[in-house]
This record gives sequence, structure tokens and C-alpha cells, in this order.
Amino acid sequence: MVRPTLNFSTYYPQIDEISDADLRAKTHAVLQDIWQASSWQSLEDVPTSREIPYPNLPHTQCVVELSLAIADIFRKYHGVETDRDHLIAAAVLQDASKLVEYAPGEGADSVQRTPIGQWTPHAFWCAHLCALHEMPMAVTNTILTHSPQAAQFPQTIEGKILYYADQLDVIAIYKDRWTKKLFVTK
Repeated sequence: MVRPTLNFSTYYPQIDEISDADLRAKTHAVLQDIWQASSWQSLEDVPTSREIPYPNLPHTQCVVELSLAIADIFRKYHGVETDRDHLIAAAVLQDASKLVEYAPGEGADSVQRTPIGQWTPHAFWCAHLCALHEMPMAVTNTILTHSPQAAQFPQTIEGKILYYADQLDVIAIYKDRWTKKLFVTK
């Protein structure tokens, strides 16, 4: 069954800021593919995780805006240029795999892992679709490495920005994952 397509620019207007028309189209295509494979009835119902009782949509929207703001501030104060097209595409797509990693469970607030969620690392499915759509490897790597559970740390400035923006939003909406140890020396 083919589901109705979604206008993802409604949720993520920054997609329309991607100046490379091909990358913009591929970003939409990856989102449509993952939406078609999803069992969710509404994008607003997809959770951030099974542990975090917060919808993924505002999380991703926040991460997109935080990432772009950080890039702007880096340019202003450090003269560091970023590839905004890559940053927008990766920020919008970083958690798109959650649409197929999770599915509605039994009960109103229940969420279950799908086989994709059980058998593949987070973000793998979206990165796989990015490769099928021949997106730039830098975007795919940024998506794959945006999580602390990734096998490697991001290799680009865009990847590092996204990594920390994502973690900042998670700890702001849920709880700190890090502990600070105070060492006192005499």
C-alpha cells in the first residue's frame, strides 16, 4: 500500500534553503522513502526514543535550528565556513530512521522496536537510503556519526556541530548523560 506523501518542508522549512536542487530533491526522496516504510500514522507520534518521553519532531526541528545557529556563530566569531546544504540535509535526516526503528506498540503510549531497530545501529537505515539516492558521502557520514552510540566520531565540522547540537537538545529535554567529577588537589 502506498501512503500519501508528506510535504516535509512543512515540518522542516530549512529544506527549501538547500541551494543545491539535487541535494534538496534527494533529501525529500529519502524522507518519503522512510515515511512509506513507516507504520506511524502521523509524524508527530514518532518518539525520540523508548526511554525519552518526548516526540521526535520538535527534537529534530530544534536540532536543525541549533545546528544552523552554531554554524552562523562559528562564521561570525571564528571565520569558520560550513557547508550549509550538507548541514541542513544531515540535520533533517539524522533521526529519520526512527520512523522505521520504532513502531506503535500495544496501548496508547507504548512503543516497540521494529526488526530494523533491533538489528541495525541507529541511523543506519537512513544512511542506507542516502547511499541508494547517491547523496554526498559527507552527509551520509554525518548522519551515521551523529549519535554517541556510533562506531566513530564525526569527521567534518558539520558532523561535529550536529553531534553536539543533538546531544544538547537531548540533555535539555530529558536528562544529562554525562557526569562531572570534581578532582581537588592540594
